[in-house]
Amino acid sequence: MSERMRAALCLWGVVLLTAVWVVAGLVTTGFDPVRQSISQLQRDGTATGVVMTAAFTVFAGGAVAFAPVLPRLPAAALLVAGVATLGAALSPLGEVRGGRQDAVHLAFGATGYAALAVLPLLAAVHLPGARRWLAVAAGAVASACLLGTVPADSISGALQRAGFLSAHLWLAAMAVQVLRQPQEASGRGAPPARRRSQVPP
Repeated sequence: MSERMRAALCLWGVVLLTAVWVVAGLVTTGFDPVRQSISQLQRDGTATGVVMTAAFTVFAGGAVAFAPVLPRLPAAALLVAGVATLGAALSPLGEVRGGRQDAVHLAFGATGYAALAVLPLLAAVHLPGARRWLAVAAGAVASACLLGTVPADSISGALQRAGFLSAHLWLAAMAVQVLRQPQEASGRGAPPARRRSQVPP
C-alpha cells in the first residue's frame, strides 16, 4: 500500500469519526455534549450505537494504516491508538451502566485516548521550526484535556471533545502533508518503512 493511500485512509477516518459524533450528539434527544462522553452515543441500546461503532472502526483502520508512515515512536503511539479504538468499538458500553462491559470499554478508550494525546509530542522532535511547536501545542492541549476529564466531571464531555479535536486535527494535517506531496516524493510503490526517521515535511 502506498503512503498516499495510507494517508487518505487516515484522513477519511478522522473526518468520518468527527462528523458522526457531532451529528449523533445533535440528533440524540437529551444528550449533553458538555457532560457526557462520546462513548455514550455508542452504548448498547442507543439509536446511534451502530453508526458510532462503524465510525470508530473506520478511524481505527485508518490509524493503523497510517502508522508505518511515521517515525518509530509516533508510529507505535498511533498503532496503539488504532488498536485500542478498535477494542473500544467492539466492546461498547453496556445497557447496564457500571458493569464489566463498561469497564472493558473504558480501559480500551482510556488507552487509545492517552496514546493519541502523546502522539504529537512524540512526533515533535522530528519536525522543524513552527511545525514542532504546533505539534507540542496539539499534544499539550490533548493531554491536559485528558487529565482534566477526571476531576472536572461536570465538563468531562467538552474536555474529551476538545482533546480529540486537537489530536485529530494534527493527525489530519500530517495526512494532508503526505497527500500534497508529488507521487514520486511520497514513495509510490516503495515500502513506507523507508521514511520512518522522518515525518511528513
